[in-house]
Amino acid sequence: MKPIVFIVLLCWGVLARGEYIYFNNGTDTLRGQLLQPFNHQPARALLVFVHGDGAMTHDADGYYSVIWKPLRDAGYAVFSWDKPGTGESTGQWLSQSMADRQQEVISAVKAVQEHSGFMAEGTGLVGFSQAGWVVPAVAADNSLISFAVGIGFARNWLEQGEYFTRMKSGLADDSPELAELLRIRQQEVGFLRQRPSYGDYLQATGDDSISPQRYEFILENFESDSAQDFRQITVPFLLMWGDKDLNVNARREYLYFSHDPTLTDLVSLRLIPAASHGMLRAEIFNQQQMDFYHWIKLMWYEQDALAPDFMPVLLRWLDQHSI
Repeated sequence: MKPIVFIVLLCWGVLARGEYIYFNNGTDTLRGQLLQPFNHQPARALLVFVHGDGAMTHDADGYYSVIWKPLRDAGYAVFSWDKPGTGESTGQWLSQSMADRQQEVISAVKAVQEHSGFMAEGTGLVGFSQAGWVVPAVAADNSLISFAVGIGFARNWLEQGEYFTRMKSGLADDSPELAELLRIRQQEVGFLRQRPSYGDYLQATGDDSISPQRYEFILENFESDSAQDFRQITVPFLLMWGDKDLNVNARREYLYFSHDPTLTDLVSLRLIPAASHGMLRAEIFNQQQMDFYHWIKLMWYEQDALAPDFMPVLLRWLDQHSI
């Protein structure tokens, strides 16, 4: 156990150099942490991190700190916060719509700018996964930010869910078993469109693996689609996908945006080789959800866990668009 404790303490030591910022969004009081660049460098820009799905504290249980170190080494300040109902934040993230999450990001950006003196010019968003239905809408307003980055985004919630189901099943695309699995899924989607109660859902499906709170979250958001938001983006926006992504159909998303004639020239696309959904080395970390075993490996590998091309591509783009 001693090496594990040492690793956790080391990560905590890096994060402890930051300062906490509390801010309000609606009835929630949220705790964020601002981390300045290493070596007392003046910050080149402020990167505001936006969570994906799940109950996440500001550092995403240590995952963000792996990414933050090279960013802070390069002169960037970073800010993130505990989701509602996690860490020191009040509220409940499962009660949020994507519009609620968008407003929360706006509140966070305003709070950290007011506290730190950063302006819209030099402030950007870095969003992950589910933030694909959050960040694009915020990026349509350049009075708050001047650039944005999206990692592992999907346009359509239902299409992403179907791909996730395919990958999780491990079944061949032409197998009868997969066809039946997808047929059942389509039936469930049609049922959800009737807005049934949780009790009706249990009676119809017999699936009690989803909590009432999670069910309401899905019911609120399952028809999310960000295609229109991307057409209204007013700031430089980098979209990155790992080509080994098991959660989002990265190649399909990349091709869609590559051939969308309505997409602004402000959007840049990058498909990162040998990378997972979270831009980790796919040969080591390519699973749909991070379990404790892989978390320990992530803490051990630190920056070596990142796909080799991820950080160079990100830093090069930030150098060109964040100032």
